[in-house]
Amino acid sequence: VMIAVAVLAVLVDALLLSAWGTDPAVPAALPYVSSYDVVATHPHDPSAFTQGLVFSSDGTLYESDGLFGKSAVRSVDVESGNSLIRTPNEHAMFGEGIDVVDDVLVQLTWKNNIINEFELPTLKLKRSLTVQIGAEGWGLAVGNGSALYVTDSTDALFHVQRHKESGEYEVTKKLRIADRALGGKPIHGVNELEMVGGELWGNVYPMYQRKHSECLVRIDPLTGDVLGWVMLNGLLRRQRTEVRRDPMNHPLNGIAYHEPTQRLYVTGKKWDHMYQIRAKPAPDLGTEDVLRRCGLG
Repeated sequence: VMIAVAVLAVLVDALLLSAWGTDPAVPAALPYVSSYDVVATHPHDPSAFTQGLVFSSDGTLYESDGLFGKSAVRSVDVESGNSLIRTPNEHAMFGEGIDVVDDVLVQLTWKNNIINEFELPTLKLKRSLTVQIGAEGWGLAVGNGSALYVTDSTDALFHVQRHKESGEYEVTKKLRIADRALGGKPIHGVNELEMVGGELWGNVYPMYQRKHSECLVRIDPLTGDVLGWVMLNGLLRRQRTEVRRDPMNHPLNGIAYHEPTQRLYVTGKKWDHMYQIRAKPAPDLGTEDVLRRCGLG
Protein backbone atom coordinates (compact mmCIF):
# COMPACT_ATOMS: atom_id res chain seq x y z
CA VAL A 1 0.00 0.00 0.00
CA MET A 2 2.79 2.43 0.94
CA ILE A 3 4.55 1.77 -2.38
CA ALA A 4 1.32 2.40 -4.28
CA VAL A 5 0.79 5.69 -2.46
CA ALA A 6 4.36 6.77 -3.20
CA VAL A 7 3.99 5.91 -6.89
CA LEU A 8 0.70 7.80 -7.04
CA ALA A 9 2.34 10.88 -5.47
CA VAL A 10 5.12 10.79 -8.08
CA LEU A 11 2.56 10.48 -10.89
CA VAL A 12 0.54 13.41 -9.54
CA ASP A 13 3.65 15.58 -9.35
CA ALA A 14 4.59 14.57 -12.89
CA LEU A 15 1.13 15.45 -14.19
CA LEU A 16 1.22 18.82 -12.43
CA LEU A 17 4.65 19.58 -13.85
CA SER A 18 3.50 18.57 -17.33
CA ALA A 19 0.49 20.87 -17.05
CA TRP A 20 2.68 23.85 -16.18
CA GLY A 21 5.54 23.18 -18.59
CA THR A 22 8.55 20.89 -18.45
CA ASP A 23 11.22 23.56 -18.05
CA PRO A 24 11.96 24.22 -14.37
CA ALA A 25 11.69 27.78 -13.08
CA VAL A 26 15.20 27.48 -11.65
CA PRO A 27 17.98 25.64 -13.55
CA ALA A 28 20.05 23.12 -11.61
CA ALA A 29 23.00 25.50 -11.36
CA LEU A 30 22.73 29.27 -11.69
CA PRO A 31 25.77 31.51 -12.16
CA TYR A 32 26.52 34.56 -10.01
CA VAL A 33 24.21 36.77 -12.10
CA SER A 34 20.99 35.57 -13.71
CA SER A 35 18.17 37.14 -15.68
CA TYR A 36 14.64 35.89 -16.35
CA ASP A 37 11.92 35.07 -18.84
CA VAL A 38 8.24 35.74 -18.19
CA VAL A 39 6.30 32.49 -18.54
CA ALA A 40 2.85 33.90 -17.75
CA THR A 41 1.25 37.14 -16.58
CA HIS A 42 -1.65 37.14 -14.10
CA PRO A 43 -3.79 39.90 -12.57
CA HIS A 44 -2.82 41.15 -9.11
CA ASP A 45 -4.98 43.21 -6.77
CA PRO A 46 -3.68 46.79 -7.30
CA SER A 47 -4.73 47.76 -3.77
CA ALA A 48 -2.60 45.01 -2.18
CA PHE A 49 0.60 46.30 -0.54
CA THR A 50 2.33 42.95 -0.93
CA GLN A 51 4.65 41.97 1.92
CA GLY A 52 4.63 38.19 1.70
CA LEU A 53 3.74 35.49 -0.81
CA VAL A 54 3.76 31.71 -0.37
CA PHE A 55 2.24 28.47 -1.62
CA SER A 56 0.90 25.93 0.84
CA SER A 57 1.50 22.23 0.27
CA ASP A 58 -1.83 21.86 -1.54
CA GLY A 59 -0.91 24.58 -4.06
CA THR A 60 -3.01 27.39 -2.57
CA LEU A 61 -1.39 30.82 -2.87
CA TYR A 62 -1.41 33.05 0.22
CA GLU A 63 -0.48 36.72 0.44
CA SER A 64 0.31 39.06 3.32
CA ASP A 65 -0.55 42.71 2.72
CA GLY A 66 0.84 45.61 4.73
CA LEU A 67 0.03 49.19 5.79
CA PHE A 68 -1.46 50.20 9.13
CA GLY A 69 -5.23 49.76 9.09
CA LYS A 70 -5.11 47.80 5.82
CA SER A 71 -2.96 44.77 6.64
CA ALA A 72 -4.40 41.31 6.05
CA VAL A 73 -3.66 37.74 5.04
CA ARG A 74 -5.59 36.24 2.16
CA SER A 75 -5.79 33.23 -0.07
CA VAL A 76 -5.63 34.14 -3.74
CA ASP A 77 -6.90 32.68 -6.99
CA VAL A 78 -3.82 32.84 -9.21
CA GLU A 79 -5.68 33.10 -12.51
CA SER A 80 -7.94 36.02 -11.53
CA GLY A 81 -5.97 37.64 -8.71
CA ASN A 82 -9.13 37.67 -6.59
CA SER A 83 -9.15 37.00 -2.86
CA LEU A 84 -10.78 33.73 -1.84
CA ILE A 85 -10.59 34.27 1.93
CA ARG A 86 -9.31 37.44 3.59
CA THR A 87 -8.59 37.98 7.30
CA PRO A 88 -7.71 41.55 8.33
CA ASN A 89 -5.04 42.24 10.93
CA GLU A 90 -5.65 44.53 13.87
CA HIS A 91 -5.47 48.20 12.85
CA ALA A 92 -2.25 48.75 14.82
CA MET A 93 -0.46 45.93 12.98
CA PHE A 94 1.58 46.21 9.79
CA GLY A 95 1.75 42.81 8.10
CA GLU A 96 5.06 41.52 6.72
CA GLY A 97 6.49 38.19 5.53
CA ILE A 98 4.63 34.88 5.68
CA ASP A 99 5.27 31.16 5.33
CA VAL A 100 3.67 27.87 6.27
CA VAL A 101 5.06 25.83 9.17
CA ASP A 102 3.42 22.80 10.81
CA ASP A 103 0.27 23.46 8.72
CA VAL A 104 -0.04 26.96 10.15
CA LEU A 105 0.31 30.22 8.22
CA VAL A 106 2.86 32.31 10.13
CA GLN A 107 2.90 36.09 9.61
CA LEU A 108 5.60 38.47 10.76
CA THR A 109 4.74 42.08 11.67
CA TRP A 110 6.82 45.21 11.10
CA LYS A 111 7.28 47.09 14.38
CA ASN A 112 4.93 45.18 16.65
CA ASN A 113 7.33 42.38 17.67
CA ILE A 114 4.44 40.01 17.07
CA ILE A 115 4.06 36.83 15.05
CA ASN A 116 0.51 35.89 14.04
CA GLU A 117 -0.55 32.31 13.39
CA PHE A 118 -3.55 31.45 11.21
CA GLU A 119 -5.30 28.13 10.72
CA LEU A 120 -5.32 26.74 7.19
CA PRO A 121 -7.26 26.89 4.98
CA THR A 122 -9.75 29.04 6.93
CA LEU A 123 -7.27 31.81 7.85
CA LYS A 124 -8.87 32.01 11.26
CA LEU A 125 -6.49 33.75 13.68
CA LYS A 126 -5.13 31.09 16.00
CA ARG A 127 -2.99 33.28 18.24
CA SER A 128 -0.53 36.19 18.35
CA LEU A 129 2.83 35.86 20.09
CA THR A 130 5.30 38.51 21.20
CA VAL A 131 8.72 37.71 19.74
CA GLN A 132 11.87 39.81 20.07
CA ILE A 133 13.79 39.15 16.87
CA GLY A 134 15.40 42.23 15.37
CA ALA A 135 14.94 45.96 15.02
CA GLU A 136 11.97 45.31 12.75
CA GLY A 137 10.24 42.37 11.10
CA TRP A 138 10.69 42.16 7.33
CA GLY A 139 11.13 38.82 5.58
CA LEU A 140 10.23 35.33 6.79
CA ALA A 141 10.79 31.88 5.29
CA VAL A 142 10.72 28.33 6.62
CA GLY A 143 13.72 26.05 6.20
CA ASN A 144 13.97 22.46 7.38
CA GLY A 145 11.41 21.38 9.94
CA SER A 146 10.24 24.27 12.09
CA ALA A 147 13.28 26.51 11.53
CA LEU A 148 12.47 30.01 10.33
CA TYR A 149 14.71 32.58 8.65
CA VAL A 150 13.94 36.23 9.40
CA THR A 151 15.32 39.60 8.24
CA ASP A 152 14.90 42.99 9.89
CA SER A 153 15.98 45.66 7.31
CA THR A 154 19.66 45.50 8.31
CA ASP A 155 22.19 42.95 7.01
CA ALA A 156 21.13 40.48 9.72
CA LEU A 157 19.72 37.02 9.08
CA PHE A 158 18.09 35.42 12.12
CA HIS A 159 17.53 31.71 12.65
CA VAL A 160 14.35 31.29 14.67
CA GLN A 161 13.11 27.97 16.04
CA ARG A 162 9.41 27.30 16.47
CA HIS A 163 8.99 24.74 19.23
CA LYS A 164 6.16 22.51 18.08
CA GLU A 165 4.91 21.46 21.51
CA SER A 166 4.89 24.87 23.19
CA GLY A 167 4.52 26.91 20.00
CA GLU A 168 7.06 29.42 21.30
CA TYR A 169 9.63 31.09 19.05
CA GLU A 170 13.30 31.37 19.96
CA VAL A 171 16.18 33.11 18.15
CA THR A 172 18.98 30.54 17.92
CA LYS A 173 21.47 32.28 15.64
CA LYS A 174 22.23 35.65 14.06
CA LEU A 175 24.24 35.83 10.83
CA ARG A 176 25.32 38.62 8.52
CA ILE A 177 24.29 38.68 4.86
CA ALA A 178 27.39 39.55 2.84
CA ASP A 179 28.65 39.14 -0.72
CA ARG A 180 32.24 37.93 -1.04
CA ALA A 181 32.24 38.69 -4.77
CA LEU A 182 31.72 42.33 -3.78
CA GLY A 183 34.56 42.29 -1.27
CA GLY A 184 32.40 41.10 1.62
CA LYS A 185 29.90 43.91 1.16
CA PRO A 186 27.02 43.68 3.68
CA ILE A 187 23.62 43.43 2.01
CA HIS A 188 21.02 45.57 3.74
CA GLY A 189 17.28 45.62 3.15
CA VAL A 190 16.62 41.98 2.27
CA ASN A 191 12.84 41.95 2.33
CA GLU A 192 10.40 39.17 1.40
CA LEU A 193 12.02 35.72 1.60
CA GLU A 194 11.43 32.37 -0.07
CA MET A 195 13.21 29.02 0.04
CA VAL A 196 14.04 27.94 -3.53
CA GLY A 197 15.80 24.61 -3.96
CA GLY A 198 17.71 24.84 -0.69
CA GLU A 199 18.68 28.48 -1.22
CA LEU A 200 17.14 31.48 0.50
CA TRP A 201 15.95 34.05 -2.05
CA GLY A 202 15.01 37.58 -1.07
CA ASN A 203 13.83 40.84 -2.56
CA VAL A 204 16.36 43.63 -2.03
CA TYR A 205 14.91 46.94 -0.83
CA PRO A 206 17.48 49.18 0.94
CA MET A 207 14.72 51.53 2.12
CA TYR A 208 16.74 53.25 4.81
CA GLN A 209 19.43 53.99 2.25
CA ARG A 210 16.69 55.57 0.08
CA LYS A 211 17.17 52.97 -2.62
CA HIS A 212 15.09 50.29 -4.29
CA SER A 213 15.81 47.50 -6.75
CA GLU A 214 14.35 44.87 -9.04
CA CYS A 215 16.81 42.26 -7.80
CA LEU A 216 16.55 38.98 -5.97
CA VAL A 217 19.50 37.93 -3.84
CA ARG A 218 20.34 34.23 -3.44
CA ILE A 219 21.65 33.41 0.04
CA ASP A 220 23.11 30.36 1.74
CA PRO A 221 20.77 30.24 4.76
CA LEU A 222 23.33 28.41 6.91
CA THR A 223 26.09 31.00 6.51
CA GLY A 224 24.53 34.23 5.23
CA ASP A 225 26.88 34.18 2.23
CA VAL A 226 25.46 35.55 -1.01
CA LEU A 227 25.42 32.91 -3.75
CA GLY A 228 24.26 35.15 -6.57
CA TRP A 229 21.68 37.53 -7.95
CA VAL A 230 18.63 37.37 -10.22
CA MET A 231 17.98 40.59 -12.13
CA LEU A 232 14.28 41.25 -12.73
CA ASN A 233 14.72 44.66 -14.32
CA GLY A 234 11.83 45.62 -16.59
CA LEU A 235 8.92 44.33 -14.51
CA LEU A 236 8.30 47.64 -12.72
CA ARG A 237 7.75 49.54 -15.97
CA ARG A 238 4.94 47.14 -16.88
CA GLN A 239 2.80 48.55 -14.05
CA ARG A 240 0.43 51.53 -14.12
CA THR A 241 1.74 55.10 -14.02
CA GLU A 242 1.11 55.58 -10.27
CA VAL A 243 3.39 52.66 -9.46
CA ARG A 244 6.08 53.44 -12.03
CA ARG A 245 6.43 57.03 -10.81
CA ASP A 246 6.88 56.06 -7.15
CA PRO A 247 9.15 52.99 -7.06
CA MET A 248 10.30 53.70 -3.50
CA ASN A 249 6.80 52.98 -2.23
CA HIS A 250 5.91 50.36 -4.84
CA PRO A 251 8.97 48.13 -5.19
CA LEU A 252 9.22 44.56 -6.34
CA ASN A 253 8.20 42.45 -3.33
CA GLY A 254 6.81 38.95 -3.14
CA ILE A 255 8.33 35.60 -4.15
CA ALA A 256 6.44 32.30 -4.18
CA TYR A 257 7.94 28.99 -5.30
CA HIS A 258 5.79 25.88 -5.66
CA GLU A 259 8.31 23.07 -5.66
CA PRO A 260 6.08 20.20 -6.91
CA THR A 261 5.29 22.08 -10.14
CA GLN A 262 8.52 24.12 -10.16
CA ARG A 263 6.58 27.36 -10.60
CA LEU A 264 8.12 30.64 -9.48
CA TYR A 265 6.02 33.79 -9.04
CA VAL A 266 6.90 37.39 -8.25
CA THR A 267 4.96 40.61 -7.80
CA GLY A 268 5.23 43.97 -6.03
CA LYS A 269 3.54 46.42 -3.71
CA LYS A 270 0.29 47.55 -5.35
CA TRP A 271 1.40 46.08 -8.65
CA ASP A 272 -1.16 45.36 -11.36
CA HIS A 273 0.34 42.01 -12.27
CA MET A 274 1.91 38.90 -10.84
CA TYR A 275 4.40 37.04 -13.02
CA GLN A 276 5.33 33.41 -13.38
CA ILE A 277 9.00 33.60 -14.30
CA ARG A 278 11.90 31.36 -15.19
CA ALA A 279 15.45 32.25 -14.14
CA LYS A 280 18.21 31.96 -16.74
CA PRO A 281 21.96 32.63 -16.83
CA ALA A 282 23.10 36.15 -17.73
CA PRO A 283 26.75 35.64 -18.74
CA ASP A 284 27.15 39.25 -19.91
CA LEU A 285 26.38 40.68 -16.45
CA GLY A 286 28.81 40.92 -13.52
CA THR A 287 29.58 42.60 -10.22
CA GLU A 288 29.38 46.14 -11.60
CA ASP A 289 25.85 45.45 -12.84
CA VAL A 290 24.89 44.10 -9.41
CA LEU A 291 26.18 47.24 -7.68
CA ARG A 292 24.42 49.53 -10.12
CA ARG A 293 21.10 47.76 -10.53
CA CYS A 294 20.53 46.37 -7.05
CA GLY A 295 20.76 49.57 -5.02
CA LEU A 296 24.17 48.69 -3.62
CA GLY A 297 26.38 51.37 -5.18
